[in-house]
Amino acid sequence: MGNKLLSVLIFIAMSLAAGCSIINPESSQAIEVYTLSPISSVTGISAENKADNAVVLALSPLRSSRALMSSDIIYRDSQYGYNSYAYSRWNDSPAKLVEIVLQQALSQNHSISVVIPRDLSPADLSLETTLLDFSHHIQNSDTSMGRVALRVYLIDSQTKAILASEEFSAQVLAAPRNAQGATVALNQASNLVVDELDIWLERTISNFLEK
Repeated sequence: MGNKLLSVLIFIAMSLAAGCSIINPESSQAIEVYTLSPISSVTGISAENKADNAVVLALSPLRSSRALMSSDIIYRDSQYGYNSYAYSRWNDSPAKLVEIVLQQALSQNHSISVVIPRDLSPADLSLETTLLDFSHHIQNSDTSMGRVALRVYLIDSQTKAILASEEFSAQVLAAPRNAQGATVALNQASNLVVDELDIWLERTISNFLEK
Protein backbone atom coordinates (compact mmCIF):
# COMPACT_ATOMS: atom_id res chain seq x y z
CA MET A 1 0.00 0.00 0.00
CA GLY A 2 2.83 2.37 0.81
CA ASN A 3 4.45 1.99 -2.56
CA LYS A 4 1.12 2.47 -4.31
CA LEU A 5 0.43 5.67 -2.36
CA LEU A 6 3.92 6.94 -3.17
CA SER A 7 3.34 6.28 -6.87
CA VAL A 8 0.05 8.21 -6.76
CA LEU A 9 1.73 11.16 -5.04
CA ILE A 10 4.56 11.22 -7.59
CA PHE A 11 2.03 11.13 -10.44
CA ILE A 12 0.09 14.04 -8.92
CA ALA A 13 3.28 16.05 -8.44
CA MET A 14 4.36 15.46 -12.04
CA SER A 15 0.91 16.43 -13.32
CA LEU A 16 0.99 19.67 -11.34
CA ALA A 17 4.46 20.49 -12.64
CA ALA A 18 3.36 19.87 -16.23
CA GLY A 19 0.31 22.06 -15.70
CA CYS A 20 2.43 24.90 -14.38
CA SER A 21 4.72 24.73 -17.41
CA ILE A 22 1.69 25.00 -19.71
CA ILE A 23 0.21 27.93 -17.78
CA ASN A 24 3.54 29.73 -17.47
CA PRO A 25 5.63 28.68 -20.49
CA GLU A 26 9.19 29.92 -20.73
CA SER A 27 9.21 33.22 -22.59
CA SER A 28 10.96 33.16 -25.96
CA GLN A 29 13.27 35.93 -27.14
CA ALA A 30 11.37 39.01 -28.28
CA ILE A 31 11.35 39.85 -31.99
CA GLU A 32 12.98 43.19 -32.83
CA VAL A 33 11.14 45.05 -35.63
CA TYR A 34 12.86 47.67 -37.79
CA THR A 35 11.76 50.00 -40.58
CA LEU A 36 13.16 52.14 -43.37
CA SER A 37 13.01 55.89 -42.80
CA PRO A 38 13.66 58.51 -45.48
CA ILE A 39 16.30 61.12 -44.62
CA SER A 40 16.10 64.23 -46.74
CA SER A 41 17.24 67.81 -46.42
CA VAL A 42 14.28 68.86 -48.54
CA THR A 43 11.34 69.83 -46.38
CA GLY A 44 8.92 69.79 -49.29
CA ILE A 45 8.37 71.43 -52.67
CA SER A 46 5.02 73.12 -53.16
CA ALA A 47 3.09 72.94 -56.43
CA GLU A 48 4.03 76.58 -57.12
CA ASN A 49 7.74 75.68 -57.08
CA LYS A 50 7.43 72.83 -59.55
CA ALA A 51 8.64 73.27 -63.11
CA ASP A 52 5.97 74.54 -65.51
CA ASN A 53 6.38 71.43 -67.64
CA ALA A 54 6.66 69.00 -64.71
CA VAL A 55 5.49 65.52 -65.65
CA VAL A 56 3.15 63.01 -64.06
CA LEU A 57 5.22 59.95 -63.13
CA ALA A 58 3.70 56.50 -62.65
CA LEU A 59 5.66 54.38 -60.19
CA SER A 60 5.29 50.64 -60.70
CA PRO A 61 5.51 48.24 -57.74
CA LEU A 62 9.10 47.20 -57.14
CA ARG A 63 10.09 43.80 -58.45
CA SER A 64 12.55 41.67 -56.54
CA SER A 65 13.58 38.15 -55.64
CA ARG A 66 11.40 36.11 -53.31
CA ALA A 67 13.86 36.58 -50.44
CA LEU A 68 13.36 40.35 -50.55
CA MET A 69 9.59 40.09 -50.73
CA SER A 70 9.34 38.89 -47.11
CA SER A 71 10.01 40.79 -43.89
CA ASP A 72 13.21 38.85 -43.19
CA ILE A 73 16.44 40.76 -42.57
CA ILE A 74 18.81 38.97 -44.93
CA TYR A 75 22.51 38.49 -44.35
CA ARG A 76 25.06 36.98 -46.71
CA ASP A 77 28.18 35.25 -45.48
CA SER A 78 29.31 33.76 -48.78
CA GLN A 79 28.99 34.51 -52.47
CA TYR A 80 25.75 32.57 -52.88
CA GLY A 81 24.52 32.06 -49.32
CA TYR A 82 21.39 33.81 -48.04
CA ASN A 83 20.29 33.58 -44.41
CA SER A 84 17.97 35.60 -42.18
CA TYR A 85 18.19 36.79 -38.59
CA ALA A 86 15.98 34.68 -36.34
CA TYR A 87 14.81 37.40 -33.94
CA SER A 88 14.81 40.51 -36.16
CA ARG A 89 12.35 41.58 -38.84
CA TRP A 90 11.45 44.52 -41.07
CA ASN A 91 7.96 45.88 -40.51
CA ASP A 92 7.27 45.17 -44.20
CA SER A 93 9.16 43.61 -47.10
CA PRO A 94 12.27 45.49 -48.30
CA ALA A 95 10.66 45.86 -51.73
CA LYS A 96 7.64 47.65 -50.23
CA LEU A 97 9.72 49.79 -47.85
CA VAL A 98 12.02 50.98 -50.64
CA GLU A 99 8.99 51.70 -52.82
CA ILE A 100 7.50 53.94 -50.12
CA VAL A 101 10.76 55.82 -49.57
CA LEU A 102 11.21 56.21 -53.32
CA GLN A 103 7.70 57.61 -53.76
CA GLN A 104 8.23 60.13 -50.95
CA ALA A 105 11.53 61.32 -52.42
CA LEU A 106 10.35 61.60 -56.03
CA SER A 107 7.24 63.51 -54.98
CA GLN A 108 9.61 66.37 -54.08
CA ASN A 109 11.42 66.29 -57.42
CA HIS A 110 11.31 69.66 -59.23
CA SER A 111 10.56 68.01 -62.59
CA ILE A 112 7.74 65.78 -61.34
CA SER A 113 4.33 67.25 -60.64
CA VAL A 114 2.97 64.14 -58.93
CA VAL A 115 3.89 60.49 -58.42
CA ILE A 116 1.02 58.04 -58.88
CA PRO A 117 0.58 54.26 -58.84
CA ARG A 118 1.04 52.68 -62.25
CA ASP A 119 -2.64 51.92 -62.98
CA LEU A 120 -4.27 54.89 -61.24
CA SER A 121 -4.57 57.28 -64.20
CA PRO A 122 -2.73 58.27 -67.40
CA ALA A 123 0.84 59.43 -66.81
CA ASP A 124 3.51 61.05 -68.96
CA LEU A 125 6.29 58.71 -67.87
CA SER A 126 6.56 55.54 -65.83
CA LEU A 127 9.39 54.18 -63.71
CA GLU A 128 9.99 50.44 -63.53
CA THR A 129 12.28 49.41 -60.66
CA THR A 130 13.93 46.15 -59.65
CA LEU A 131 15.43 45.76 -56.19
CA LEU A 132 18.61 43.78 -56.85
CA ASP A 133 20.08 43.70 -53.37
CA PHE A 134 19.02 44.73 -49.89
CA SER A 135 21.10 42.68 -47.49
CA HIS A 136 23.81 42.57 -44.86
CA HIS A 137 27.10 41.40 -46.38
CA ILE A 138 29.36 39.80 -43.77
CA GLN A 139 32.82 39.94 -45.29
CA ASN A 140 34.93 38.67 -42.37
CA SER A 141 34.95 38.50 -38.58
CA ASP A 142 35.46 42.27 -38.27
CA THR A 143 33.82 43.90 -41.29
CA SER A 144 30.32 43.89 -42.74
CA MET A 145 28.35 46.16 -45.05
CA GLY A 146 24.73 46.99 -45.69
CA ARG A 147 24.27 47.00 -49.49
CA VAL A 148 21.36 48.30 -51.57
CA ALA A 149 21.14 48.06 -55.36
CA LEU A 150 18.41 49.12 -57.79
CA ARG A 151 17.93 48.85 -61.55
CA VAL A 152 15.48 51.40 -63.02
CA TYR A 153 13.88 51.93 -66.43
CA LEU A 154 12.25 55.24 -67.40
CA ILE A 155 9.52 54.60 -69.96
CA ASP A 156 7.47 56.89 -72.21
CA SER A 157 3.89 56.00 -71.29
CA GLN A 158 2.59 56.85 -74.78
CA THR A 159 5.07 55.00 -76.96
CA LYS A 160 6.19 52.41 -74.35
CA ALA A 161 9.77 53.17 -75.41
CA ILE A 162 12.54 52.92 -72.82
CA LEU A 163 14.02 56.41 -72.56
CA ALA A 164 16.85 55.50 -70.20
CA SER A 165 17.97 52.88 -67.74
CA GLU A 166 20.51 52.88 -64.94
CA GLU A 167 21.73 50.86 -61.98
CA PHE A 168 22.33 52.46 -58.60
CA SER A 169 24.05 50.90 -55.62
CA ALA A 170 25.56 51.92 -52.30
CA GLN A 171 27.08 50.13 -49.35
CA VAL A 172 27.63 51.41 -45.83
CA LEU A 173 29.70 49.94 -43.02
CA ALA A 174 27.51 48.09 -40.51
CA ALA A 175 28.52 48.55 -36.89
CA PRO A 176 27.91 46.63 -34.74
CA ARG A 177 28.07 43.55 -36.95
CA ASN A 178 24.55 42.34 -36.16
CA ALA A 179 20.93 42.89 -37.20
CA GLN A 180 20.74 46.31 -35.54
CA GLY A 181 23.92 47.50 -37.24
CA ALA A 182 22.67 46.07 -40.53
CA THR A 183 19.37 47.99 -40.40
CA VAL A 184 21.15 51.29 -39.72
CA ALA A 185 23.56 50.67 -42.62
CA LEU A 186 20.74 49.65 -44.95
CA ASN A 187 18.79 52.79 -44.05
CA GLN A 188 21.79 54.95 -44.93
CA ALA A 189 22.57 53.02 -48.12
CA SER A 190 18.92 53.27 -49.22
CA ASN A 191 18.93 57.04 -48.89
CA LEU A 192 22.19 57.32 -50.83
CA VAL A 193 20.71 55.25 -53.66
CA VAL A 194 17.43 57.17 -53.69
CA ASP A 195 19.25 60.52 -53.72
CA GLU A 196 21.38 59.44 -56.69
CA LEU A 197 18.31 58.14 -58.53
CA ASP A 198 16.44 61.38 -57.84
CA ILE A 199 19.25 63.48 -59.35
CA TRP A 200 19.54 61.19 -62.37
CA LEU A 201 15.79 61.22 -62.92
CA GLU A 202 15.54 65.02 -62.87
CA ARG A 203 18.35 65.30 -65.42
CA THR A 204 16.87 62.57 -67.63
CA ILE A 205 13.37 64.09 -67.55
CA SER A 206 14.78 67.53 -68.41
CA ASN A 207 16.54 66.06 -71.47
CA PHE A 208 13.33 64.32 -72.50
CA LEU A 209 11.29 67.51 -72.28
CA GLU A 210 13.84 69.50 -74.32
CA LYS A 211 13.46 67.23 -77.34
